[in-house]
Amino acid sequence: MNKLSRLSLSLAFRWQHSVNHSIDLTIMVRFQVLVLVLLFSGVVTEAGNAAVSSEKGYGAFSDDEGRTNSETRISISLGATIQDVVNAHPPGTTFVLPAGVFRMQSIVPKSGDTFEGTTGTVLNGSRQLTSFSRSGAYWVAGGQTQHGTANGRCLPAHSGCQYPEDLFFNNVPLQRVESLAEIATGKWYFDYPAGSVYFVDDPTGKTVEISTMTHAFSGSATNVTIKGLTIEKYAAPAQDGAISCYDVTNVCLAKGWTIESNEIRLNHGAAIRLANNLVIRSNYIHHNGQEGLTGSGDNILVRDNEIAYNNTLGFDFGWEAGGTKFSNTADLVVEGNYVHDNKGPGLSLDYQTYNWLVEGNRTSGNWAAGILDEIGYDGTARYDIIVEDGFYPDKANASMWYGCGIQIDASRNAMVYGNTLINNSNGICAISNSRGSGNRGPFLVQNLSVHDNVIVQSVGSATGAVADGGSFLDVYSNSWNNRWTSNTYKFFNAGNFHVWKGGASYVSMDASHWQSFGQDTAGTWISSADSTFPSTKFSAHEVITTSGSTEVLSLPTRTSRIVTTEAPGMHGKVTKVAGPIRTDGTWWWSVEFDDGKAGWCEEKYLETL
Repeated sequence: MNKLSRLSLSLAFRWQHSVNHSIDLTIMVRFQVLVLVLLFSGVVTEAGNAAVSSEKGYGAFSDDEGRTNSETRISISLGATIQDVVNAHPPGTTFVLPAGVFRMQSIVPKSGDTFEGTTGTVLNGSRQLTSFSRSGAYWVAGGQTQHGTANGRCLPAHSGCQYPEDLFFNNVPLQRVESLAEIATGKWYFDYPAGSVYFVDDPTGKTVEISTMTHAFSGSATNVTIKGLTIEKYAAPAQDGAISCYDVTNVCLAKGWTIESNEIRLNHGAAIRLANNLVIRSNYIHHNGQEGLTGSGDNILVRDNEIAYNNTLGFDFGWEAGGTKFSNTADLVVEGNYVHDNKGPGLSLDYQTYNWLVEGNRTSGNWAAGILDEIGYDGTARYDIIVEDGFYPDKANASMWYGCGIQIDASRNAMVYGNTLINNSNGICAISNSRGSGNRGPFLVQNLSVHDNVIVQSVGSATGAVADGGSFLDVYSNSWNNRWTSNTYKFFNAGNFHVWKGGASYVSMDASHWQSFGQDTAGTWISSADSTFPSTKFSAHEVITTSGSTEVLSLPTRTSRIVTTEAPGMHGKVTKVAGPIRTDGTWWWSVEFDDGKAGWCEEKYLETL
């Protein structure tokens, strides 16, 4: 009996069994014929590739984005060419990748495809180098014909950052230089015409790799899912990602991708280039050469990711580098992420971003800003914890022009509330300068509402605005309607921590002078001697227990959705986002409980276990 006959009889038997054997023979035969028709028409498929095996699921889904009405699961063996397997199967196939390294693979999915990895599944875009020769003081590896697109602006000490190929010794990238004369320990040079790379570090006993492939995933397919993979060492140029919606025409047609539970690291440009209806969830995005996320698109969700240590190659963050860069984006939601130690802004919303929401995130240790709203419209930053952002080496000036926890730069209609900022270079800042116009009008700081935030500051300024001269001084006018209301402050030393209009420019001022302009007339200033403010009761990853019946909420405010109510004595752990955030007169912490429920809890109901 062939495979088709066995499958049709098996299905008929299952259907017959499900109705308690009450089917007559005629109907069963007709059902077998129907199954055979489906098999031959391609709705139900058989795997015919020696590198794969298949499992079938039936009655899964049906839509108009290229998915079939039955799921096919294909297991891909190590050594297979993934693209060949994708080409051999219909849209909507699930491809299962085992643990191991798939080297120098680039995949263009079909619509509805899913790619699932497991612990240890690695897509590696580099070539391993094993043959070396000597040329004077240098080690040489020849035969390197890859030559990607250079892009970007580099910091002065990192002039080779714009070239997309990277050289790794034991997973650590060496710094690229632009001539043989610049080579030193930890630096390398690529002679494109000769197809040779040069370095002085001894490769003996080390894993040496050079990135060659531009993308791990790309193309114009819709509704693709990528999960459970490690994606590393792709030569994506600056402002592009190892995962990219762009096809060979450099037009983004993809939409609806879900990128979930991956580790994306050591890629030259970004980890992910954005697209419409993208979901980026629960990934660890770190140590990429330029930044974590980049690009444009509408209706994007970025949730529960850790985005850290990006811009390893020395790009100028004033051009573009750091944690994320969202541009030309509408209806963006960024929530529950831990964004830290990026050499550039943590969360950057730049150029015509509209109706965005950034909530419940933790940013810390990012250069320039934790949250940067630059030349955009109608955004909200709320219930975020911003810690020690806005500092960077050789920072020229302590002024708001050069770094803040939350910075509003020539953007209209922004709302900033319910956030807690602790010891940033400056607190919540507005910058009024000449930035032109966009698709929703001039880029001006107007209708900025900053209310009910907590700002703890030991250096710099806590709140206010700086401005160029002329009409940009209208940032201080009633007609531009920029208001700070009911914020709480704590300063560790005496000084002028507020910045507002003074004569023909702006000046630093104390609280009473600030209030004389109508700002924070209902504000609160905490004594520097109050050691309980801010709370330091818990820290990330600390194990806790509930001291009583405890509501778990979706955001750190009593007005948010109740996720669950935990009984007394329930154990959990403080998440990476941690806290503390102060709203409603109490401190809140982000907790994941042992039963899998997670959210924000009032501090008074939690104790260290």
